[in-house]
Amino acid sequence: MKRYPLQTLVKLREHRTEAARQKVLEKQREAQACRDACLKVEGEIIALDFEQKQQRARLLDAPPPGVPWPSALAQREAHIGLLGEQAEAARQRLFKAQEVLRAAEVAVAEARTAFFRAKGRLDALEKRRDVWRGEQSALEARQEEGAAEDLLQARHLAGT
Repeated sequence: MKRYPLQTLVKLREHRTEAARQKVLEKQREAQACRDACLKVEGEIIALDFEQKQQRARLLDAPPPGVPWPSALAQREAHIGLLGEQAEAARQRLFKAQEVLRAAEVAVAEARTAFFRAKGRLDALEKRRDVWRGEQSALEARQEEGAAEDLLQARHLAGT
């Protein structure tokens, strides 16, 4: 297995974390688009139901002049039926849109999980890098102390 320098691994993990973050944002936008589509269809259903109720309320209104009652009544009933069919079709579209929304929300959850996993790996690697730097600083300090002590002993020996 090839070992990469720590800084290269940090940059790679940063890139992966950013890519995972972008994926979360993309999935959130897709889920929001699905929510908007559901709301649009719900609004359509409400409008169709309202229109159907209004048409039912006006079912027995007098027909326009020159139009016989039976044909006016049949036409109004057909229109009410058509509105009902359109509302039912919209309900079917809403059901499908809600299924798509559920799938989009699952995708958002999976993308978030992947992001937090990538972020955790990056954080662990950065912590490891910081520990390594601390160890390197301590080693350098000990080496400097040793060199300073050697100089003092050398001076002391040269002075005697």
